[in-house]
Amino acid sequence: MFGKIFTATSLVLALAAQAYGHAAIAPVLGLNRAPVRNDVKRPSNNNPCGNGVNIANGINGNSFVTVQNGAITVTSTNFNGGRDGSRQVTARLNASGAGNNFNTALTVTRNGNGNPNNVGSEQVTVAIPANTRCTGGANRNRCLVQFRTSAGFGNCVVVQQGAANAQAGNGNGNNRNRNRGLIAGTRAARAALADIEARGVEATKAVRRSLSSWLWGSESSN
Repeated sequence: MFGKIFTATSLVLALAAQAYGHAAIAPVLGLNRAPVRNDVKRPSNNNPCGNGVNIANGINGNSFVTVQNGAITVTSTNFNGGRDGSRQVTARLNASGAGNNFNTALTVTRNGNGNPNNVGSEQVTVAIPANTRCTGGANRNRCLVQFRTSAGFGNCVVVQQGAANAQAGNGNGNNRNRNRGLIAGTRAARAALADIEARGVEATKAVRRSLSSWLWGSESSN
C-alpha cells in the first residue's frame, strides 16, 4: 500500500515539474517585466508562442528588442538545473508579426548552456538576415522571433527594426529608385547642356550679324 502511495506521489510531482516551465527567453511577448517560473511556455504548432498568448495585443506592447548591427540580444533564464533547464536555444523568424508561421531559421551566434548545473541567466545573440523587412505591429516595423530551448520550453520575442534596418531590408527597391534617379538626372543634364549649346550658337550668330551690320554701316558712311 505504502509503495503504491509513494509511486503515485512521485508521478504527481513529476507531472507538476513538467507543468511548470524550466526556462524563458526575455523579453517575453506580452510581458512588461522579467519572467518568473509560471510565465514559461512550451511552443507548439497550434500555439507557436505558447498557450494563452495574445499575439495581436502583445506585438504592440513595450516589451521588445531592437535590431542592432544586424543582430538581437535576449536573455535566457532557467528555473531548474540540468537538461530540463537548458538555456540553449534555437530561433525562427516571422517577419509579418502575425505569428502564423515561423519559416525562417535564424543563426544563433552566441548561445546558452544546454546542461547547466545551476539556475541563472545568459545573454543569447541571434543574427537577423540583412534582407529582413519587419511588417508587423501598428508601425509596420516589428517581427516575431520564436525561441525554443533544447528541452522544448520557450516563447516569442518582439523584434523592432529601426529606419536604417528597414531600408536595408528594402535595399533592392531603393537601389532601383536610385538608379532611376541617376538616369533621369543624366538625361536632364544632357538636355540642359544641349540647350546651353543651342543658346550659345544662336548668341554667336546674333553677335556676328550685329558686327556685320555695323561694319557695312560704317563703310556706307565713308
